[in-house]
Amino acid sequence: MTLPKIAETKNQWLYQQVDVEFPTKESIAGLEVYKKAVATRQYQTLTEAPQQDGTFTSDEIYLVDFHRLTVMFALLQSSMWQSESDQQMIVEFLTQIIYSSPCSLYLGFKQGEAVSAAIVTREEQTVLISDIAIKSDFDSVTKQDFVAGLYDKLDLTVDESHPLVIEQ
Repeated sequence: MTLPKIAETKNQWLYQQVDVEFPTKESIAGLEVYKKAVATRQYQTLTEAPQQDGTFTSDEIYLVDFHRLTVMFALLQSSMWQSESDQQMIVEFLTQIIYSSPCSLYLGFKQGEAVSAAIVTREEQTVLISDIAIKSDFDSVTKQDFVAGLYDKLDLTVDESHPLVIEQ
């Protein structure tokens, strides 16, 4: 499957996060680890609302808009990698994110604990939900549950002219 244009937009936004005057060597290494992983991802385009079961309510999902939440986001994302070294590099890479459009970071909480994370990218009429991470020891939450909760939180409209792209 070819990479959807909106996924290219998200990737470029994320890759530019280390394009600063003095990036750390760990954040650059984290970028390379991330690029390898993202090259294998698949995309599904929805033209209907995702099935909602009410697992997440809109008040359990938060926009990441300050550093402590960014660290939580990065730690949850890093758990998707097997090697401890890769996890450390991913944390270094993602904690340097500067909040800007077209991407936003979100965390889902259950019982006061961050259990899910994703990046939401908006471009023209299309929305991408990507980099979906679910805490592995929290069995009651699935990617589909979190996507449906984000859909509700963001008050999205999904149809032929407003597709929702989900990164797998």
